[in-house]
Amino acid sequence: MIVTPQTQRFTEPLPLKSGAVLPAYELVYETYGTLNADKSNAVLICHALNASHHVAGIDEHGQVGWWDNLVGPGKPLDTDRFFVIGVNNPGSCFGSTGPMHINAATGKPYGADFPVITVADMVRTERAV
Repeated sequence: MIVTPQTQRFTEPLPLKSGAVLPAYELVYETYGTLNADKSNAVLICHALNASHHVAGIDEHGQVGWWDNLVGPGKPLDTDRFFVIGVNNPGSCFGSTGPMHINAATGKPYGADFPVITVADMVRTERAV
């Protein structure tokens, strides 16, 4: 299966545990399967701190997802039954807002000035998606 990443933009500021604030941010994610009416079949796949949102299938670069052997029709996370989502965390180099993005306050890439992102911050952004 060919999978296309999606991007969700958030315009409401994100206060971080570090005390910094991201005034707006984007999160890249992929979904697999269909969400049921009562939303009870959703499964969030949390990746290692250096992995991308690309969980299964083939991405736009021809890369196989890092959990491809576990996610898909007839696999342990059966996408005929479950709605699986993989979210790329802020601060990553895989598309979500991070050091390579423009800091609205300076007009330049954040670079080393990108704020510290904690696991609690990641959970809040995953929940927002």
